[in-house]
Amino acid sequence: MIMRRNKLSLVLLAVAMVLVLAVPGCSPQKEPEPEGTPLSLVIDCEANRKDEAAAVAAQLRDIGIQAEVRIWEWSAMKAEFMAGNRQMYMTDWGSAYFDPFDLVIPKLRTGDRGNYSFYSNPEFDSVLDQATTATDDDTRKDLYYRAQEILYEDVPWVFGYYLKETAAASSKVGNWEVAMDSRINLHDVTLDGSDTITIGMGTDRIITLDPGNYRDRDTETVIRNIFDALFTRTWDGEVVLEIAESWETPDPQTYVVKIRDGVKFHNGQILTVDDVVFTFERVLAENGIGGMTSPRKGLLGPLTSVEKVDEKTVKFNLETPFPVFLQALCHFQIVPKAYIEEVGDEGFAAKPIGTGPYKLVEAKLDEQVVLERFDDYYGGSPDIPPIGPASIKRAIFRMMPDPATRVASLKAGEIQIADKLPPDMAKSLQGDAAIQVKSVPGTRVYAIELCLTKPPFDDVRVRKALNYAIDWDAILNSIYEGHGERLATAFLPSGFGFNPDLKPYEYNPEKAVELLREAGIQAELTK
Repeated sequence: MIMRRNKLSLVLLAVAMVLVLAVPGCSPQKEPEPEGTPLSLVIDCEANRKDEAAAVAAQLRDIGIQAEVRIWEWSAMKAEFMAGNRQMYMTDWGSAYFDPFDLVIPKLRTGDRGNYSFYSNPEFDSVLDQATTATDDDTRKDLYYRAQEILYEDVPWVFGYYLKETAAASSKVGNWEVAMDSRINLHDVTLDGSDTITIGMGTDRIITLDPGNYRDRDTETVIRNIFDALFTRTWDGEVVLEIAESWETPDPQTYVVKIRDGVKFHNGQILTVDDVVFTFERVLAENGIGGMTSPRKGLLGPLTSVEKVDEKTVKFNLETPFPVFLQALCHFQIVPKAYIEEVGDEGFAAKPIGTGPYKLVEAKLDEQVVLERFDDYYGGSPDIPPIGPASIKRAIFRMMPDPATRVASLKAGEIQIADKLPPDMAKSLQGDAAIQVKSVPGTRVYAIELCLTKPPFDDVRVRKALNYAIDWDAILNSIYEGHGERLATAFLPSGFGFNPDLKPYEYNPEKAVELLREAGIQAELTK
């Protein structure tokens, strides 16, 4: 009897619990499962940006995305995302021009050489094509403004920032500036107490000493101390005469340049118009340098031919107008026709002869390049004093990829200029009276590129969500110590046609979650 009563009590208790749980408001509350498809991402990057990538991954996890970081060596990573095998990758791209021609177009025009995200927008392409051929600056500016509006709405990337270019030098170094185009112009520099200056380069090697056969800023820094061009730029980007004495444009597709008298190559030969024509034909020709096509050919835009007018005059013929052509001419140093025909392209790269302020003594491209002042130098640009031979007798470019090594060597007096300093190391030098630290706005865009040909980044809502999800200001302050500035698109403030009124995407994780849910992706704020 007692057993039956116990069984009956248990049954009544179970029924009562069911009734209680059925009453609204009385059941234990359980959070509903987020709707949508879960999203897992791998952020690919090089080792130098791993901290930044880790911060981005943490912020994506804050909105319910499973994000991890994978570290790559650059060439292997590039091969993977060029093949469309990766989801998202941290990259940067620098411009040789203060114009979108060499920055936005290669990276974002359909099928162009740097368009690793496979972005394609016919209207955007059309606007860029019009902007690069328009001869009126107001028209070009309006077109570039429209291009930025398109990018802002399409958000093919997670738009990031640009960094300041920072370097340091001994206080004994005079007339030194950090150049916006990354050049170290030793012709203008002075040095107290020594006739030899050593520069610690932030790279493990340069590519070549042939001015027609590279696309690399470190390489260009060395080359532009050995060779001069028709035009050059001041440290803040103004185009000025160098070997050229004057120029005119009888029409938008023709540039006529007169060269100055008495410019000598390092072997004593006088530079002629024939050398100028040869320099550009060598770059324009298919397989024109040692059986290979110059990687610099694209920088000449629509240039089709170069011809000798007379002993002082050369004419450049363009297929279409190219408003930044004088900027292009800054990047093509004149080479000696007779000498290259004598020793060949390989022999020239091994023992180059230019018209610049310094001549080559010896070179190990992965170790150091030693230069000596050229005493018969014609003087350089009349717009960049001082005019005449370089002040310093000997210059050494030493490959020092580790920034800590460069800083230590600068403090020890082993080098006099330390190139490419991270913000934290630059800050540590600012209180040292024996060292000067300088910065200029950089000309590289830092962003996260996305593979647009595969889900989920073929959906603009997902791309916008990622732009809202990342707190770039926090990353720039914590990792780069405020040395960076946000960007609304891939256009830089240093370039022509930049729209300062277009503001970067704000950090708004709530909006990011909303957009991801609209796109059918599982998302929730986790903190």
